[in-house]
Amino acid sequence: MANRLVSEVQQGGDVLTRLTAEGAASLPLLAADELPALLAAAASLAFRTGRREVGSGAAAVRQDFDICMNPPKPSALWDLAARIEEFLARALSTIQPPLLAAPLRLNDLVVQRYPPGSFGITAHRDHVRYTGLVALILLSGAGRFFVAETRDGSAAREIPWRPGEVMLMRAPGFAGRDDRPYHYLSDISSKRYSIGLRQDTQAA
Repeated sequence: MANRLVSEVQQGGDVLTRLTAEGAASLPLLAADELPALLAAAASLAFRTGRREVGSGAAAVRQDFDICMNPPKPSALWDLAARIEEFLARALSTIQPPLLAAPLRLNDLVVQRYPPGSFGITAHRDHVRYTGLVALILLSGAGRFFVAETRDGSAAREIPWRPGEVMLMRAPGFAGRDDRPYHYLSDISSKRYSIGLRQDTQAA
C-alpha cells in the first residue's frame, strides 16, 4: 500500500508538472469498486437545470446539464474532496520550485449531471475567482473533453477522461501564470456524473 501511494504521488507530480505547458491533463485516481458508492451519493442530490446559455454575443456559452452546487456536509463527496486535496498537497510537495504560492484549499464542490444525448458545454474558461488548480472527477458516463487555445476552439486537443480519473486544470496562480485554459465537453452518449473541485477566493 505504501509503495502504491508513493507511485500515485509521483504520477501526480508528473501530471502537475505537465500542466505548466498543457493546461489540463488526466490521471487515474479512484478504484473501480469505489465508484458505486460515490455515484449513489451524487445521484441522491437535489439538482436544478442549468441555464442553457450564459453570457452573450461572441462570449456566450451554451450548456446542457443539471447541477447541484455545494451539496450538504458531511457527505462522501466532501470526504472525497478532502482526500483529493491531501493527494494534491503531497504531489505538489515533490516539485521545486513550488507551483503554488500557498496551500490549495478545495472549498467549492459542484456536481454536474449530463443526460444521454446532451451536447455538453461549449468552449469556456472557469471564472477568475477560482485559483491555483481545478480538479474534476468523472464518476460515470462517456463523452469527449477538449482544451483549446481560444473560445472558437482553435488548436483543440482531446484529452481522454474515463470514470475514476481526475482531470486537473491550471487556474490563475499556478506556476506564476494568470491564464485559464479554454475547455469544452461534447458527444455525451451515456448518463454522466462529474464532480468539480475548486478553490474559490470569494467563498464566505
